[in-house]
Amino acid sequence: MFVTFCARLPEPVKLSVNISNLIHRRQNPEKLNPYLMFSGNCKEALAFYKACLDGEIVSMQTFADSPVDVPDEDKHRIFNAEFRAENVFFMASDDLPNHQVSRGSNFALFVIFSKKEEQEKVFSKLSDGGKVTFPLENGFGMLTDKFGIQWMLAGE
Repeated sequence: MFVTFCARLPEPVKLSVNISNLIHRRQNPEKLNPYLMFSGNCKEALAFYKACLDGEIVSMQTFADSPVDVPDEDKHRIFNAEFRAENVFFMASDDLPNHQVSRGSNFALFVIFSKKEEQEKVFSKLSDGGKVTFPLENGFGMLTDKFGIQWMLAGE
């Protein structure tokens, strides 16, 4: 499994995305990486981190190039990006237009499973006493556990 961070959404949303297409297969499984969410300034933040850390923006995809339907005025926002600098790696994006993040709630643990059965078992256990944001469908689910930790679980 692969672990990363993402953002809290204030209410359940239906989202169908092939998560495995967003993640470069060269990533080492069972590694924790942050997934940061921004309020429309992801591109600016990545440029700042690139200059500060002498890094590179490995990939960047806008909502216009994503499977998510957004209004035209939001198509320029970042759907998914990857950043790397020496021993630093993280993924990032702008928040969903109808689900804005705020500082302190703009991350979650992101786990990718190679076995569907394991994903289903972990999703069930984590959601016990918590709140499901996206039901586990089409290999993806999102929840907040009973301790307030946000999780995104995806299948390869």
